[in-house]
Amino acid sequence: MSQYCDIPDLYTYGLPHGALPNAARLIDAVSIANDSFTLDEHGFVGGELVSFRPDISGTLPTPLVEGVTYYALRVTSQTFKVEATVGAGPINLGTTGKLVLIIAELPLLPAITAASALIEDMLHGHVVPLIAPFPEIIRMTCAELAVGRLMTRQGATPDSMGKAVTAAQERLKRWSKGIPIRGTAPETRANLAASASLAYRDPKGWRTEGVL
Repeated sequence: MSQYCDIPDLYTYGLPHGALPNAARLIDAVSIANDSFTLDEHGFVGGELVSFRPDISGTLPTPLVEGVTYYALRVTSQTFKVEATVGAGPINLGTTGKLVLIIAELPLLPAITAASALIEDMLHGHVVPLIAPFPEIIRMTCAELAVGRLMTRQGATPDSMGKAVTAAQERLKRWSKGIPIRGTAPETRANLAASASLAYRDPKGWRTEGVL
């Protein structure tokens, strides 16, 4: 499936830089036996970049180093492991540490993918898949929906962004009813049910051309 916008579009169409703080989350538990971390609904699918730091009075599990980037390995929706490089395998943990914080990169591309899927679901079949270069209105709508998803994930839903997402959904609703998509220029309708071949001379419709 195509992605109908890219990361720069998120900022072009309404996401202020710094509006999505990448807050650290406190790890629930660390298992030396399984070399795993427990974090309820961590959201990792595998391969995400993560880093760790200790909270105040905390320590990191050995051999993890603060600020170093690792790759997440999903085990369940509540547990995950990390590796130093892709394919290297889980890091063996020597201690559990305490008050361990994890920072994960914002899932910008997954949010764009989800927004693109929503757009395809709402559009009529005769326009899907859209062909690149995509109309600006499609890129804008995709960006707004992706930003809304990211802000909901972060627990930040400013009123202005909520209105933008609602407007994007309304545009998709109109398109789903068959209203043509507009790009930089209006489309020419080629499927009109009927067209007039004679000038209409009888406003009330009582006569036809050449009769009466």
